[in-house]
Amino acid sequence: PPANPDPTTWSLPDVLTWLRSKHFGEDVLEKFIEQDITGDVLLSLDDLKVLKEEIGILAFGKRVRVLNAIADLK
Repeated sequence: PPANPDPTTWSLPDVLTWLRSKHFGEDVLEKFIEQDITGDVLLSLDDLKVLKEEIGILAFGKRVRVLNAIADLK
């Protein structure tokens, strides 16, 4: 996980470090890079539809795992 324990202040590289620590693949990381997802934005993600339509993660299982991991941060 990122060195800074407060996810609201995470930069994009911090979010990518966190995603890697949760074993998400490069496909998911690339979507977060494309959409410039920083920590404050990460914590606002709480909708399967947004992850699919806005972020571009098409696989339902991946979207559920991302949302579960985000919920664990809150």
